[in-house]
Amino acid sequence: MQVDVRELGASRVTVYVSLDAGEVDSEFDKTWNQLSQRGGIKGFRPGKAPRSILKRHYDDEMIRAVTYDTLLQERFSQVCEDNELRPVGQPQMEVGPPPDEDQELADAIKDKAGVADEEADEPDEDAPEAEGDEEEAEDAVPLVEGKPFDFHVTFTVYPRCSLPEMSGLNLQRPVADIAHEMIDERLEQLREVNAVEVEVEREEVAEGDLVTADLVMVFEDSDEDEESDEGQEQDFVVGQRDYDPPIDREMIGHRVGDTVELEVDYPEDHPDEAIAGTTGTMRATIKSLKGRELPELDDEFAKSVGDYETLDALRDNIREQLVKDGEDYANEALRSQALEHLLEGVEVELPEEFVTDAAQHSAAGLMQEIQRSGMTVEDFAEAVGIDEETLAENQRARAASGLKLHFALEALIAQWEIEADEDDIATEMQRMADETGNSLMMVQQATQLQPGFGEELLERATRTKLIAAVVAKAEVTDVAREEYEANLGDDASVEEADEDEVADEVAVADEVEGSQAEQQEGDDN
Repeated sequence: MQVDVRELGASRVTVYVSLDAGEVDSEFDKTWNQLSQRGGIKGFRPGKAPRSILKRHYDDEMIRAVTYDTLLQERFSQVCEDNELRPVGQPQMEVGPPPDEDQELADAIKDKAGVADEEADEPDEDAPEAEGDEEEAEDAVPLVEGKPFDFHVTFTVYPRCSLPEMSGLNLQRPVADIAHEMIDERLEQLREVNAVEVEVEREEVAEGDLVTADLVMVFEDSDEDEESDEGQEQDFVVGQRDYDPPIDREMIGHRVGDTVELEVDYPEDHPDEAIAGTTGTMRATIKSLKGRELPELDDEFAKSVGDYETLDALRDNIREQLVKDGEDYANEALRSQALEHLLEGVEVELPEEFVTDAAQHSAAGLMQEIQRSGMTVEDFAEAVGIDEETLAENQRARAASGLKLHFALEALIAQWEIEADEDDIATEMQRMADETGNSLMMVQQATQLQPGFGEELLERATRTKLIAAVVAKAEVTDVAREEYEANLGDDASVEEADEDEVADEVAVADEVEGSQAEQQEGDDN
């Protein structure tokens, strides 16, 4: 068997297979032998019936069709195994060499296979003479005993990655000292949460008060008849929250029954088209006023918020939590830098169908989010300042980035021979329980009840172990957190958001790969 493999780009491949007449005859022999082994021929034990007898029981065209299908499947599988090709989706098989658009390539393939055009056209003298209807039969099943046969298959292969060097990376670990002010800030937050309402003798609103007010919004172009005296009731902690617009600050110094106003200019790009570019007046009528009393910072307060005997014990716990938060932030920063290096350095040709499927999946998720917010795609695109075409392009780019990272991680896992053990999986279970707010037992039950959840958990544990191995082999330098974030500049928040997107993109890539695998399994069946 002569084989030639042609890479077409974007993980598309064409393989050309050529068999001489002897190899074709061997395929027919296998078919006849299998039929003989089945038995069922009167007077002959299984495997003993000669071909001349079998031909009386089996139609010639059926024999050729069976041999043809078996030959294509077995030879194609052999070529893929020998050349380490992993087909994805439905292969396109055609009889003969590849198309002659590239005549030079076609000639080269034929020369390498030892098949000349003249030889291919000449009949084999040793082959049996064709019957009158054989030409029609060959059109249906282009495989004939005693004649050479060639075919080519064009298909998508699982992408191969060219990975960057991932050992010895220079990474920065942001660290921060835990100052007393940070602990005091957390304590103040706890006091705010545990504040109690109290009656006040004064009549004027002061900062920190709890006020209930009726809100009414009146726009410049609205008719007076359309204005309503009934407002929407809302509670305010005056001066202590980021209300938008900050109508609460207008209430300071006013009394119950007073109405305060605030002019509001809505920008042209406001998500709500009904008020975008308009000017209105927000009116708040104060209905009730109460004070808020914050608890004293003492041992009794510590006991009331948790299992702490003293205020110092509460402070120690807050310090421990701040240390843990800092460690989590540092680990996430190291992970982000490692993934960024991998994503920027990997070279991989993505199959177009993978990118298309992933982009459609991503777009469907975005569409659901937009619909839940009560907007249309047009509204959303206008709100974020881009047109729908650019929005679609961004979704496709995001999908391609997720696939690229997925295949890079998978290739690096194979290269470094990373395998998650039971301890790694247990740690990942606990991490997933913490992330979702569920119990460890519930996560364990999910691995048994939900198909595929156990595999997802194993993949997550393996990726986590891989990143830990990359960081362990890196040159890590401690830098002040302020310096680290200053170097990130305005992209700091963007990078943190991207970390969530990485997980989404990997999930999308996994789903696309799974759907392609299911399609391939269905095709094989």
